[in-house]
Amino acid sequence: IFMDFVKINKERHAVKTFDGKKIPTVDVKQIISAASLAPSAHNIQPWHFVIVESEQKRQELLSVVHGKNGQQVKEAGAVIAIFSDTNLSERSSEIARTGAGEMDSEQLQRFNSRYPQMFENMDEMMEASYLSLNIGFVTMNLMYVIKNRGYEGNIILGFERTERVNEILEVDKRYRPELLVVLGSSEVKGQASYRLPQQNIIEIR
Repeated sequence: IFMDFVKINKERHAVKTFDGKKIPTVDVKQIISAASLAPSAHNIQPWHFVIVESEQKRQELLSVVHGKNGQQVKEAGAVIAIFSDTNLSERSSEIARTGAGEMDSEQLQRFNSRYPQMFENMDEMMEASYLSLNIGFVTMNLMYVIKNRGYEGNIILGFERTERVNEILEVDKRYRPELLVVLGSSEVKGQASYRLPQQNIIEIR
């Protein structure tokens, strides 16, 4: 298993050109389901995914995407917009409601009471950092699953991360736009990028 993971890491590279062949929505949903097994702080799972299936919505999305990133959105076999849930207290309560049959009383108490109180005490900067870190976990998982399913993909940060995205995709403004992920089939396999050597990134004390 470890070698398979290393192989996926070595073969996964950013790919920005696609052949335009649509990925069935059921496949995209399966990819997201597998990716959402990612860890999250307090198991809060603050991610919200929108599969941009409508050609009209994809076209409208181009108005908030910067530069050459628009071509990726046009050509991709699928486009996923990733949002984070800024109402963490409600997210916690939602987990308690939907997972009640699978949690013990101590876990339920945490999600119903302790965590909501903790989230209410977070300042804006701490909440933003908390959400970004958790979205990073699930996004990287998503990229591994995309590669494992035989597709190529890329993460797009070059777009307007504003409520305009919510308006275009008709998403409640409780959710904050974070990233766009494009995926699809491609003859291009990407190129390995330079990695710092161990001595530059590891210290032993």
